[in-house]
Amino acid sequence: MCPKCGALRYAKASQKTAMCFGCGYQIRLDQNKIRVLFRTDKSEKAVEAVQKYKMKRSLSRLNKRN
Repeated sequence: MCPKCGALRYAKASQKTAMCFGCGYQIRLDQNKIRVLFRTDKSEKAVEAVQKYKMKRSLSRLNKRN
């Protein structure tokens, strides 16, 4: 999750940094501070997992408003 805009993203386990897809911020990936939600060897599965997580968060926020 981007610390600037809150956008979710995926990254390879070996990456030290990742650029936010939302705002372009360069995120430092500190292994002690990240939370792994899903692991896969396939980038397509990682994209799918992020999309599902975003949908779940959106639905949860809508339910809290009502």
